[in-house]
Amino acid sequence: MDRTEKFFQYRPGDTLPFGVTKTADGVQFAVFIPEGQECYLNIYKIGQKRPVCRIRLSKEYRRGSVYFVKITDCPGTDQEHTVAEVLSQNYEYMYEVDGKEFIDPYAAVIHGRERWGRRTVAGHTVRGGISLETFNWGEDSPLGLSFSDMILYQLHVRGFTRHSSSKVSARGTFAGLQEKIPYLQELGINAVLLLPCYEFDEIQKPQRVHGVPGKPEENRMPSVHAGGADKKKTEPIRLNYWGYGQSETYYCAPKAAYAADPHGVGVEFKNLVRSLHQAGIEILLDIYFMPGTNVCLMQDCLRNWVLEYHVDGFRVNQEVMPAQILVSDPILSGVKLLTDYWNPQMLAAFGTKGTQGTLAEYNEGFMNCARRYLKSDEGQVEGFADFLRRGSDDMAFINFMTHVNGFTMMDLVSYDVKHNEKNGEENQDGTQYNYSWNCGVEGKSRKKFIRARRMCQIRNAFAMMLLAQGTPMLLAGDEFGNSQEGNNNPYCQDNEITWLDWKSTGAGTETFEYVKKLIAFRKEHPVLHQGRKMYMFDSLSCGMPDISVHGTQAWKADFSYYNRMLAVLLYGDYQKKSDGTADDSIYMIFNMYWEPKSFDLPNLPADKEWYPAVETYGNTFSEVPHPVRRKKRKKRPSLESQKKTIVPPRSIVVFVGR
Repeated sequence: MDRTEKFFQYRPGDTLPFGVTKTADGVQFAVFIPEGQECYLNIYKIGQKRPVCRIRLSKEYRRGSVYFVKITDCPGTDQEHTVAEVLSQNYEYMYEVDGKEFIDPYAAVIHGRERWGRRTVAGHTVRGGISLETFNWGEDSPLGLSFSDMILYQLHVRGFTRHSSSKVSARGTFAGLQEKIPYLQELGINAVLLLPCYEFDEIQKPQRVHGVPGKPEENRMPSVHAGGADKKKTEPIRLNYWGYGQSETYYCAPKAAYAADPHGVGVEFKNLVRSLHQAGIEILLDIYFMPGTNVCLMQDCLRNWVLEYHVDGFRVNQEVMPAQILVSDPILSGVKLLTDYWNPQMLAAFGTKGTQGTLAEYNEGFMNCARRYLKSDEGQVEGFADFLRRGSDDMAFINFMTHVNGFTMMDLVSYDVKHNEKNGEENQDGTQYNYSWNCGVEGKSRKKFIRARRMCQIRNAFAMMLLAQGTPMLLAGDEFGNSQEGNNNPYCQDNEITWLDWKSTGAGTETFEYVKKLIAFRKEHPVLHQGRKMYMFDSLSCGMPDISVHGTQAWKADFSYYNRMLAVLLYGDYQKKSDGTADDSIYMIFNMYWEPKSFDLPNLPADKEWYPAVETYGNTFSEVPHPVRRKKRKKRPSLESQKKTIVPPRSIVVFVGR
């Protein structure tokens, strides 16, 4: 027994939750341990090898299968310093069962992983920290944005600002992301989805990867410092940059290596959330639960992020986390939940039918169809038309052209095949189905016509996503042409392949301005984000359906296999603007054929005319549109009447009827 142990005073506790919590008369520790094992709570001074207090968890501390211990006094407490303050600032803890220690799965902070990509320094063990600090949330409250009004933005906390060009003071951290909030506001983003930012072990166990027999060093991952006494000693280490699929994961703790001040990671993350909310931006977390994770832990983890950190929602892997628990939990059912699929029968059985404000479907259905239509594959018009008008009264749909797993937008139009050689797996990893087109040259090109074609395709892709019903999601960096050099699975790349390079080129600036204006255009017109099921008939008795599908001839959709032309009309009377007046009608024309095509324009009521708004071929964006029959625009096919228009090859044209 350590001589300081006698200065700790403790007694049985009696209440949930799990983990470490502050009570009126001390600090309580609660942990689930199966019966019949000898177990201890070991309290350490931070960084020391031996515990200063070792509490044997006997039957008197047990309720059911949970042990409760309440510490009411410890060295350092006085009239100015409470037990909670002293423990938080000076101590860490572990549980011991049959001679083996383990970290509390409910630990709110993890010590020993403060430095990204570094093995634990010799003599210092990874342990659970004690985080009981108070935080002033002020008037922070849920924003409650509807999915139909959201512009979602997926990002990696470290990669978003790690590059020196980000010009933030704390690169690669929660604080660095907080510094970029004005940028998100300028772009028009009002919700962010963060890749795993809970405490995972980014260092994978050394393993031999696919390589040439006898020469494994040629195919190993770059060396990462291994720590310890020999500062020059290195060994090949594979990094899990994304954070998915690690066994040593602590889901309740923000990742210390993502904090500018690792010892204050909880406060730093809360500052980020509060600042995002003040800027009108919601925050959602991508949480990947390992198969076999305790259901109670998963449920408590998500609740903790909502109650303790004010997070607005989650994307979870439904094959591990039961959907029934998500929709029936009194806390979780009130936040946004994204999964691959929602079963309508299950929703009806649990009385959650009609909860479009909280449930969303997140999968690659829209992406795969839109990509194939973008590259002019046959047989895609009908499917894309369905995705374009897809809506439901029970759930929302997340639409994206790119996401973390796959090509970036620039690579989508620059590479026909993946180039993952730098991952050290002989280009065998990553999906084979990219549905991409390099526009004539594989990889980077200086040819002007190739670059112009790629920029038009990028504008087409953003238009497909932002003009569709549902919730659009952008991948961070796509708005200024970020590239990963053709790597469609950079899960292990912590370098300039995955770090966003903020040095905008002329093309990057042009794309950014286009995306910003297109987002503003979407927000201006509620018919583009109605958040409901579209019926395709005249439910208002106004003479026009809410949405109608056309071909080169008005009112005649062409879903034949070899057709690449599509037009869609959204009638404005079905949605009201903020001032209470009816919205404008929107006519979107998609010509994914490689030659110009003539399209009819449907008739409008006598007091309205068609005005040009967007044209992707020449990047024309009319902020104050003019009647198409009254004014010819440079680089735009002239329209002598309101009856027809010529649409350039592989381009999209949008008209506003007012």
